[in-house]
Amino acid sequence: RSGDPVEVPEALRRSDGSSVYTIANSARFTSPDLLAAEARIVARAGQHDGLRISAAAVDLAMLSSTANGLPLNAGQATLVREMATSGARLQLAIAPAGAGKTTAMSALAHAWSEGGGTVIGLAPSAAAADVLGENIGATTDTMAKLTWHLDHPALGELPEWAAAIGPASLVVIDEAGMADTLSLDKVIDFVIARGGSVRLIGDDQQLASVGAGGVLRDIQATHGSLHLTELMRFTDPAEGAASLALRDGLPEALGFYLDRDRVHVGDLATMTDSVFTAWQQSHATGGDALMLAPTRDLVAELNQRARQYRLNTQPDAAQQVSVTLADGNHASVGDTVITRTNDRTLRIAATDWVKNGDRWTVTGVDERGTVSVQHAKNGRFVDLPASYVAASLELGYACTIHTAQGVTADTSHTLLSGDEPRQLAYTALTRGRNANHLYLEVVGDGNEHNVIRPDHTHPATATDILEQILARDDSSRSATTTARDANDPSLQLVDEVSRYVDSLYVAAEARLGPAHVARLDAAADTIVPDLTRADAWPTLRAHLLLLSAHGLDPVRELHTAATMREVDTAADVASVIDWRLDDTGLRSAGTGPLPWLPGIPEALVDDPQWLSLIHI
Repeated sequence: RSGDPVEVPEALRRSDGSSVYTIANSARFTSPDLLAAEARIVARAGQHDGLRISAAAVDLAMLSSTANGLPLNAGQATLVREMATSGARLQLAIAPAGAGKTTAMSALAHAWSEGGGTVIGLAPSAAAADVLGENIGATTDTMAKLTWHLDHPALGELPEWAAAIGPASLVVIDEAGMADTLSLDKVIDFVIARGGSVRLIGDDQQLASVGAGGVLRDIQATHGSLHLTELMRFTDPAEGAASLALRDGLPEALGFYLDRDRVHVGDLATMTDSVFTAWQQSHATGGDALMLAPTRDLVAELNQRARQYRLNTQPDAAQQVSVTLADGNHASVGDTVITRTNDRTLRIAATDWVKNGDRWTVTGVDERGTVSVQHAKNGRFVDLPASYVAASLELGYACTIHTAQGVTADTSHTLLSGDEPRQLAYTALTRGRNANHLYLEVVGDGNEHNVIRPDHTHPATATDILEQILARDDSSRSATTTARDANDPSLQLVDEVSRYVDSLYVAAEARLGPAHVARLDAAADTIVPDLTRADAWPTLRAHLLLLSAHGLDPVRELHTAATMREVDTAADVASVIDWRLDDTGLRSAGTGPLPWLPGIPEALVDDPQWLSLIHI
């Protein structure tokens, strides 16, 4: 470990002098600024001197929500009441996908306004901020907009909504799990310094921030958090329960998807075809389906197929003028496209602009490459200049899983390679209300040079691949938590035990000397033919070397154990002989520092070269 005070003997050093127990490129680095930001955020969550909304105002907001056809369940009602009346300067709510957080946030905003306060919404992305604004009926914008103005005060005044933040203000930060820690700290510090309060809502098991994150876990571990656990999105409650198990990485979640034929397998080309075919069938019947893929290249291929399908079903469309997009595909009137860059100069209303993730329908293409589009949700129009089209406009029939976070459809069809983390699969499998399907590549690509590879001769099943995805945790961890875990003895025990046992064997071999070790290796195949080829020979050899450190002759001990009874019928001769030497698993060395570990031979106890290393 970094900073380990134990001097490692030469026998356990690499040619560059580093310990053999050090994993290359495993060192983690952080900065004092990040650690300080994490500490400030957690400390802010412990302050409770903020505005408290009256219970009467909360009750009125809940009644209003019910009257508008959006009654709150018990979890949503508790969240709204606690967030409105707690007086906390900073409070966290964890909301799994489909838990109805937007309904709860709408009621919270109503309660806060009813109690005399003002509400502002922020989010890491412009698309998420737009959705939040639609639901809470308040001014919303991106966190980046605020932090830019805070970092560049000389280049422009604060937006009016930011300058108006005061003691009666509540700032709701949606998709907080996707916000990086430094930006989150800057926003929280600004709001609370002006007397306002902040509410974070997000899910630490969905897609994380690109920058350093993980502070939501620290808040939850120190001060607790509110939770929404009743899922509202899914038509089938069983699918909601399966999604929660999937979120927690529980293998039993897979049973739901496997039993209901939601998992499809084949080679990559076939699976790509299957995703498109499923989308095409849904589209033909007027359904709302999503095509998702893990990479931009696969998304571009699915988009190209979808466009070709549209051209084939609309004969006149093939004659229309088209334009080349940023993804290499073409688009013409009638195509669905997606904008990939925020551009506040491209206004579609006084307070709205072209945002990353917005979907549009192409209504016109002129000879200069300008594309006229209509927004898929609000119906507003805008002309996208040729420079924007070439750099930031793509076909929008399919998208990456990252782009789909926050999107809901009737069904989703997701192509996975098997290398994705659990968080990506969880996000994909919670987009559809009625059904969510996975398409896995489990068959080789037909390359004759790959037929001898183990993953081709014994390919993993769909269940194997899904279990590997579930076990692959890519959620963010804060620098504070990472540093704490690196010095937690309970978490270090596994590695320390492995080091202890291995160093015992290396020390015993070094003490015996090269000549005697060579004698043992040569004698092994003489005593039992092909013994050194047995799977358990390395284990048996280590046992014999440890016996030598107790003053015993390893060759004689091997001969005695091998000849006491026949071994010809053993599936693994070395394993049988090892058991005969000592069936307790303690390697004939007595009990060590832990009951299941071998003890330290007396010959090594007084050896200063090894003593400090093998004492744990």
